[in-house]
Amino acid sequence: MTTTTTNPQRSPQPLDGDESVDPVVLLSLSALRARKRLYGAASLVAHVRTLVVPAGAQRSDGLPRGGSEEAPAPLRIDAVDETDSVYAQLLNWVDSWSETLHITPPVSATYAWSNGREVQGFRAGVTPEGAGVLVGNVAVWLLTHQQTIERHPSAAVYFEDVSTFLGDLGKKFPRSNRGTRPVMPRPCPVCDGPGMGVEWQSEQLLDFTLVCDYCGFEGSTGALLHDRDVRRLLSDMRIEDAAEASEWWTKKQAATEMRITPQTLNRYIQNDGLPTQTADGTVYVNSDELRRLWRQKRVRDKEVREGRG
Repeated sequence: MTTTTTNPQRSPQPLDGDESVDPVVLLSLSALRARKRLYGAASLVAHVRTLVVPAGAQRSDGLPRGGSEEAPAPLRIDAVDETDSVYAQLLNWVDSWSETLHITPPVSATYAWSNGREVQGFRAGVTPEGAGVLVGNVAVWLLTHQQTIERHPSAAVYFEDVSTFLGDLGKKFPRSNRGTRPVMPRPCPVCDGPGMGVEWQSEQLLDFTLVCDYCGFEGSTGALLHDRDVRRLLSDMRIEDAAEASEWWTKKQAATEMRITPQTLNRYIQNDGLPTQTADGTVYVNSDELRRLWRQKRVRDKEVREGRG
C-alpha cells in the first residue's frame, strides 16, 4: 500500500471542573498503574535481555563458519545495566516490604549478584528467559501483597518508584506490541462492550484516557475519578494484553471486527464517504474512520429509540 497516514494522537482529557481529586483515589490510581507495569515486567526484562547479544551473532562452539560481510550490530551493554538496575530495585522493595510487613520473601529473591553490601542485579550467565522468570517471581510476590502494601504509609512512594523505573525501561527499549492495560469492568456506553481500557498518555498520573477497544469511544476520566465507587472500580480492574492496533483493515476484516455485514460496510463506503485505499487489488478501509462512523450511527440510533432524535 503506497498511501500511509498516522493515527490521530489522543489528547489528554481534563478533569471535569476545578475539583481536586481525593488523595485516596489518587493512591488507588497509582496502585493500578504500578500493578499494570508489574504485570508486564517479566516479558519486558526478557525482551531487553535479548538485545544484549547482537542479531547475527554466532555461538562460540568451536565449529568453523564463513565470515559475514555485514558489520555486526553493536553489543547493547546498556541493556545489561538497565535490567540489572531494575531487578535490583525490585529486590530492594521486596526486602523492604518483607521486613516491614513481616512476610517471607520469595526464594528466588536470593538469586542475585551482590557486591557484599547491596544487590547489583542478575547473576552472571543468566539467560533472557531466566531473567524474565526471576523478575516474574518477584513481581508476583509484590502483586500478591499489593492490598496490604497499599494500606502502609510508604505505599505512595513505592507505587511511584516502581511505575517510574519500569516505565523508563519500557521507553528506552520499546517493543512493537502494546503490552498490557487495565480494563474497567463497566460496559461501553456506546457499543455496550464488556469493558473500557485505561491508557496512560504520559508519566503524569492523571494523564490517561478510557478507551473502548471495540468502537474506540473515549470515556470521561473526570467522571470516573469522581464516581462514588471509583476505589472499587480501580481495584476491580483486570489487567490484560492490549489488542494490537491496525490502521488499515481489508473489507472482510473490517466487517468481522465491527460485526457488520459486507452490505452495511459497502453502504458506509458508497453513501457515507468512508475512505478506502487499494493495494494489489485489495481494498482497505481505515479502522479509525470506520469506528468513528459506526459510533455516530450507533449514538443516533440510540437517540431515536429513546425519543430524542
